[in-house]
Amino acid sequence: MESSSRNIYKNARDAAGFTQERWATFLGVSVESVRLYETGRGLPSDEVVARMADVAAMPVLCYWHLKLKSGVANDLLPEVDVVPLPQAVVQLLVEIKNFRTDLDELLIIAADGLVDETESDRFLQILDRLQTLIRAAIMVNYAERGAE
Repeated sequence: MESSSRNIYKNARDAAGFTQERWATFLGVSVESVRLYETGRGLPSDEVVARMADVAAMPVLCYWHLKLKSGVANDLLPEVDVVPLPQAVVQLLVEIKNFRTDLDELLIIAADGLVDETESDRFLQILDRLQTLIRAAIMVNYAERGAE
């Protein structure tokens, strides 16, 4: 997560260009709540995070918040960084190209509806590659799109 070096909620406030006081007023929470969010001692509600993401023009904040809030989501969802759109698209295309060779094997493995002992290791490798492809697709969704 790109945000790991700093608090994601502080990153959003900085992106919006707000002081803690103005941010708190805008979000309808106390300044103390903002401080708790920014020090990692409290989590904002989903509704507050949605407002933060909207004002900061930072939709990935909702994704990062979900990963912070839910251990299950953190385990299931890939880490996602925000990169420029051209970089994200190129990464996705590379992953699609790489996955094409795995796709034929996946079809053969899945054809009988079973993953037997001889197929198990290769199936897990293909699933790992699929996760990499999914991560690349999500990164396109949250990529920096430049001036709008």
